[in-house]
Amino acid sequence: MPQEDSESILSLDARNTVLWAQVRKAKDEFGIEDDGDAGILRPSRHPKAGSSIILGDIMTMLMRVFGAHAPPKIVELPGFDEQRWKIEFGDEEVRVEVESRPYWGFGLFASSFYNKITLSGPIDRRCRMVLDLASAIGRPPWEPVRRGRWVKVTGMDTEQHSKHWNLHMNHCRTGFKAEMEKREQRINEMEKKLTTLDEGEYPEYDRRVGKSAIERALRDIDVSNKALHEDNAAAVERALARIDIALIEADPSNRSRNEMFQEEEELAYGVVSEEANLGDVLAAAPSMPEDDTSIQVQQNEEMPIETGASADDLLLYIAEKEEEIPFVDLSISEEE
Repeated sequence: MPQEDSESILSLDARNTVLWAQVRKAKDEFGIEDDGDAGILRPSRHPKAGSSIILGDIMTMLMRVFGAHAPPKIVELPGFDEQRWKIEFGDEEVRVEVESRPYWGFGLFASSFYNKITLSGPIDRRCRMVLDLASAIGRPPWEPVRRGRWVKVTGMDTEQHSKHWNLHMNHCRTGFKAEMEKREQRINEMEKKLTTLDEGEYPEYDRRVGKSAIERALRDIDVSNKALHEDNAAAVERALARIDIALIEADPSNRSRNEMFQEEEELAYGVVSEEANLGDVLAAAPSMPEDDTSIQVQQNEEMPIETGASADDLLLYIAEKEEEIPFVDLSISEEE
């Protein structure tokens, strides 16, 4: 078994991530659209889908957690074994390459296969994908069915694979924890600000509204902690967004700034007050000079000629046309 340096296992590469995952389940839900030497992955019912391809639970879930992307390209088409392939997909930032190969049982079972996953792109995006994938799969993807064969093929034992996966997942968790700590600090600062707020500093500010917003932000801190404990990154992001909104609502200076912006907008667009004289307003509005030659109206020689026809004539014409349409009794054909 090749031995790898422990430092290389416990460090994140600047551009690439290589992970190994054990396939457990597989479904024949996809087809291949011919694209020369390669193919395009399509749903099985797609009109251009030809031969079939079998994707395991790892590849299927990886495409889901990635988000929006172009149809994956099958750079190595399956032959007799429909679960043996290589697929690439991604977006402008991150590229994903997944290689499916059997490592025991001659590829007779879905669990006979591993997926070698290669991610290229920013570290934060890669680590977020790894966390989402492991969470969505619902089991440790690095735990093999056949340990001896797994070590021989991948060059690492289960403990090393676990460390490599968790290295990426912990990077994402650490980033979320840092964001949550920033929100907690802002909440504490806002509570102090409201405590020392003078009565006449913001006369229009409702302290009860601010207190209620602070309480909501504190509850969402607890929600984000629980979501992070479950590796639910999407729920963490939603909770952080709600905290930001609550802090904006709690800040009394935001109300003052909004009023200032509203006044500037009224001055810029010349809002007319209810007491203003409409005649004075119209007199002050800019007028168009009658002899302005800079404005030209394009003449269309093909404009329809006025015929003097009225609306009643038009309605009569339509009624006559409707009378010319023969009536077909569909009930007769149904009885026959």
